[in-house]
Amino acid sequence: MILLCQSILKKELSPLKNHFSLAAIVSSAIKAKKGLGEEIKGSALRGTKLVKVYLTGERGAGRVIHLLIVSKDFWIPVVLRLKKDKQVGENITIHNPAFKKLLDKNIDLVLKDLKNGDFEKLSLEE
Repeated sequence: MILLCQSILKKELSPLKNHFSLAAIVSSAIKAKKGLGEEIKGSALRGTKLVKVYLTGERGAGRVIHLLIVSKDFWIPVVLRLKKDKQVGENITIHNPAFKKLLDKNIDLVLKDLKNGDFEKLSLEE
């Protein structure tokens, strides 16, 4: 199951809607679920993992970071960036202060959306 939090859709996907479709984000979660993503360090939430997945859109390449709630098999997109994004996209690692700050801020938004029910559930069945 993929959970699409409203704040992340607005903050992360909306500015890149000319590059990546919602379908591309769902597809990236399917890839991650199949093991085609790379686990990265940085999730401070117990029972979760962060998984980086490469994606290709009509106008370029990018990366999406999904927060996986392991016990429920919920995939939540948290960060979406073009590969050529100089601040974050080229260096998605917890050692990059700009990425760490963005990740922490977006996880806070996700937690707020989950608490308030501001999300949509979609199946990851192909």
